Amino acid sequence: MATWQVRMATADDVPEILRMITDLAVFEKEPASRVKLTAPWFSCLIAEEVNPSEEKNCSLPRKKAVGYALFFNIYSTWEGRSLYLEDLYVDSAFRGKGIGKEMLKRVARIAVEKGCARVDWSVLYWNKIARDFYDKLGAVCLDEWRLYRLTGQSLLDFAGKELL
Repeated sequence: MATWQVRMATADDVPEILRMITDLAVFEKEPASRVKLTAPWFSCLIAEEVNPSEEKNCSLPRKKAVGYALFFNIYSTWEGRSLYLEDLYVDSAFRGKGIGKEMLKRVARIAVEKGCARVDWSVLYWNKIARDFYDKLGAVCLDEWRLYRLTGQSLLDFAGKELL
């Protein structure tokens, strides 16, 4: 019987995190997106399936990464320290088992332990399953806010810099 656990990710988990980020990019209809991991800028939890029956046979893998939660520190002018949850991903075969909820709960605990006032994140408007999940947890959708972004050439042009 397989079970799962959530723990802080380590450098050894990077290949699995990259695999899941690629899966997330496909789900979010961004398959051509490039991944740039800059470790000091974020923290990450990893959820892994653990199959106790395989522990006796050392030739079989005992753990398989099935989800991750990538988050980092932000600051709110009004409320002070906060966390931003960039990604919450669970492999489709493992959804509905409480893994996403457990990872989000762990991020919330980390926020409380750090003295943070809140945890923020974004969700794609078309991802009704995720929106319903967050609503059930008591999260508030901030419809009055719009996300803006400067990136690529627009960022360079506005900054007055040339592409390196």
